[in-house]
Parts: sequence; C-alpha cells; structure tokens
Amino acid sequence: MVADGVGTNRLVVRLVDGLRDAIGERLVSVVVFGSAARGDALPGASDLNLMLVLADLEPTTLDAAAPSLKRWLRSGQPMPTMFSRATLADSVDVFPIEFLEIAEHRVVVAGDDPLAGLEVSAGDLRLQCERELREKLMRLRAGYIAGRDSKRELRRLLVESYPSFAAILRGGLRLLGELPPASSREVVGAFCQRTGLDPRPFEAVAELRRGAAPAADLHSAFAAYYQELMRTVEAIDRFTPPPDGGSK
Repeated sequence: MVADGVGTNRLVVRLVDGLRDAIGERLVSVVVFGSAARGDALPGASDLNLMLVLADLEPTTLDAAAPSLKRWLRSGQPMPTMFSRATLADSVDVFPIEFLEIAEHRVVVAGDDPLAGLEVSAGDLRLQCERELREKLMRLRAGYIAGRDSKRELRRLLVESYPSFAAILRGGLRLLGELPPASSREVVGAFCQRTGLDPRPFEAVAELRRGAAPAADLHSAFAAYYQELMRTVEAIDRFTPPPDGGSK
C-alpha cells in the first residue's frame, strides 16, 4: 500500500463506516500513520496503524465501538491508538516521538486533523529518545540471551528490533534539527552520518528484514549492531536542549 491509497483501503473504510454507525458524532477523527502513511510499507509485513480521536472514552462509548474494533483486529491489524480531545492534549509531552512521527506522516481519513499546530518540547523529545533506547536495549539483551543458540530466533530478534530503533532515530534526527526522510533505512543512514556512527551494522539488519541471507555470522552481526546502538545512546545522552526547552 502507498500513502495515496490508505483512505480508500477496504479495511479502513469498513472500520470508519462501522464506527460512524455505532457512535455517530462521538467519532471525532481517524488518522492513518506509520509506514502506510509514509508510503514505505512492506506488502504482507507492515501493519495499518490508526489513531482514533473520540469525543470521550467512557465505557458506553467503548462498548458501542467494540464490535467494529474487534472486526478490525480479526483482520490482523493492531488495535488503534485511542484518545479523547483532552487526553490527546495531555499526552504530547509524554509521547513526543510518536506524536511528531504521526504529525509528519499522517493521512486524515475521517473528521478533523487532531494534530494541526502540534508543538513538542526538545527536552521532552530528548528524554523519551534516551528512555526508549535504554528500555529497548534491555529487551534486546534479554532476547539475545534467550535466543542466541537458535539462528532462527536470533535472526527474528534482529529483524523485529529494527523498526523500533529506527523510530527512535527519527526523533534523534529531529533533535539534531533535521527533518527525517520517509524510509527507515534513510533515517538510520542520516542519523549515522550526523553522529559518526557506523551505518554498516544497521544496513546488515535492514537487509535481513528484506529477506536477504546474512552476510556474516549472526552473532557477529548482533555484536556490531548492539555496539552501534550503545553508541547511539551516548549520542542522545550528550544532546543539550536549548535553554528555553525548544520546540519541534
């Protein structure tokens, strides 16, 4: 799927129609974000990521919306991210990476644009980048210990971790004053260029994600990838936000 087609995707249309029938004007906005909105979705591998803004998140509204959302889940798609207008405004400082990514690449398929005029503090963005890098590195270490004796599990660990780290590096580029490119590979390459990291371990994992055979032993590939991710944390940790906190 490409970005131009997300608004007419049959699954999206069916969900929007079902929610309109079920909750009416309580459906404020439906936004497609992620790889489908950027136009770099992998056929058969990438999810359709949606943000729903509802008038409220009361149990009665959730009950009414549930049948349509369950049909969406049965189609193999992830649960949409749901906000009310109030919780959306209160969440920007907690999830700046996600909101900036959605704001940069989004397709509003129903209702108003909930992210028009979004501003994010550079300090909040730096904090989330570092926190999520450290948390995902902890998971990566745990996954390596659990799966290091299986080539299949080690490959899966590398492949599945790549999009999560690339998403954080999008935030890292914004901290450095750059508008991130659309594709994850270009994002990683640009971040490496700006910070002096070696792009080759990331590129090797990106090739695995595309189905290529590993060019080197998977344990060596993991070690090189892990080393550059540790250096990534150091690069983010050294960033100093502007005195006024800045905004993006």
